[in-house]
Amino acid sequence: MNPQLQKQIGVGALVGIVLAGLVYFLLGGKRTDLEAIRAGNKTLQAEVDKGKLLKASYEKLREEVAKQDKRIEELIKIMPSETDYGEIPYRIKKIADDAGIDQVSFSLKPERKDTYYTEKPVEFEFRVGFHSFGQFASLVSGYDKIINISNIEFTRKTDNRSVYPASVKCNISAFVYNPEPPPVEPVKKPAAAAPKASAKED
Repeated sequence: MNPQLQKQIGVGALVGIVLAGLVYFLLGGKRTDLEAIRAGNKTLQAEVDKGKLLKASYEKLREEVAKQDKRIEELIKIMPSETDYGEIPYRIKKIADDAGIDQVSFSLKPERKDTYYTEKPVEFEFRVGFHSFGQFASLVSGYDKIINISNIEFTRKTDNRSVYPASVKCNISAFVYNPEPPPVEPVKKPAAAAPKASAKED
């Protein structure tokens, strides 16, 4: 082989090795940066996916809260007011007359407060027939406000000639809505007065 050609091949190989070394050395940091960017992209994509899931959950929760708010509004409309509660003994007397039972007495019982409502029971005593009391309970269930019959106690009468074969005591409770109190605003403290400048003595 021509010595000149060998020399050129040797120089070319040497230049190639030097260039390859320079490229590897100069792009080494770029490769590290690229790997860091790829890792950052994966983390960012994971955060984006997490955000999308949270947004979907939030939208679903917001829809559910809106449904519950609407349901609560409808319930509040049929909860008795204080005025309705005051009329309950007279309304129950009318229902008892319609059912063919005799209201003997009524008395107000202690209230029981809950977070959103106050239960206000009234104890009633009636002279009844068993079927007529069932009709009475049915009529009470059709009352246009939320009321409840509880603590029903029947006593059979021994006098067979009585028009009413039994007496019954029961509680009829109204559930009066307690509106949420307005949020309490923090008390603002008055600004401290600036100290008076002392007069200089002559």
